[in-house]
Amino acid sequence: MMKGGKSWGNGNSSENNNGVSKLGLVAAVVSVVVFLTLVFLTARMLVNVTDKAGKSVASASSTISSSVSFPGPPLLVSRGMSRVEEFISYSNCSLNFFLAWTTAGDNFILRYRRTIESTLKFHPTGCLTVYSPTLTLDHFQEFWDMGYNIIVERPDVPYLISGTPAEKWYEGIEEWRKGQYFFSHITEIIRLATLYKYGGVYLDTDVIVMQELYDLHNVVGTELAGARGESKVLNGAVLMFDKGSRFIYEAMVEFNTTYRIDSWGWNGPELVTRVAGRFPRGAELRILPTIGFYPIHWAKVAKYFTDEDPEDQHVVWEQMKKDTYLFHYWNKITKKLVPQPGSLMYKVLNNYCLLCEETGSDG
Repeated sequence: MMKGGKSWGNGNSSENNNGVSKLGLVAAVVSVVVFLTLVFLTARMLVNVTDKAGKSVASASSTISSSVSFPGPPLLVSRGMSRVEEFISYSNCSLNFFLAWTTAGDNFILRYRRTIESTLKFHPTGCLTVYSPTLTLDHFQEFWDMGYNIIVERPDVPYLISGTPAEKWYEGIEEWRKGQYFFSHITEIIRLATLYKYGGVYLDTDVIVMQELYDLHNVVGTELAGARGESKVLNGAVLMFDKGSRFIYEAMVEFNTTYRIDSWGWNGPELVTRVAGRFPRGAELRILPTIGFYPIHWAKVAKYFTDEDPEDQHVVWEQMKKDTYLFHYWNKITKKLVPQPGSLMYKVLNNYCLLCEETGSDG
């Protein structure tokens, strides 16, 4: 009898017992299935370990999946969306910035951090994504805690280049890995694909921002000008283009169809020069004079890390403060140079920063 004098079934005790036994067996099976399902899901969740900042950190050898949330309020990333897309959507960015760092994380020293600081200083409501397979995901947590929008993202190259001309190039990736300039070349394709997919500003890490960049669209800078000021050599260390840019699309076509594994410059600085040479000027492509991004040529930049010829350095500094959007200081040439107090480079590093009280041997 059930509680309250009510019985199951038609009152047959044997049938009642058999029914209860069968129900118990079914319940037991269901319980086991539910338990095993929970164990499986828990194991899947534990693949990523949540650090103190509340971010999901994947193992160093793996690529971050689109389900990993960026620092801050946890979000579920929709199927088919990347973590960068979710970050941009959530943060309501005034301008998108992208950098790439492919060498060892320990090499990200103060002068490169000044790139981050100067960008955020002039664009506090912008979003900055640093593509890197080596920096920890919380490398810039300090700036996030200060209220800035910045994340480190593992570059998912196949996703970035999907639906672009660069897909064809990627089919030979195992062969391209053997080249001595592979990391420079893969960085080049990341910058092009990123701008095409999201739009915004791509910066090399040897750049210091000196002004707001909101008014610039579809812009590339002149590295070397002719006698009459005409652009002779352009440079892709700084690229500012709208989402779906036709110029960036043509640059990816050029990269794919003329790729050279044995040349650093051909697929880098020379690439934008070749494409711009046959692309019409106008709303889709604007070329700035040297003072905009490259006020000091790489052949002369070493002097401005020293305190020699202070009068000339003062004149150049005053002109840059008025007319230069950002300063590319040619790390390939200057990475072993230490800016001397009073030098132009010392002023650049220490006038456009957020944590200016922090100094190091590199600036």
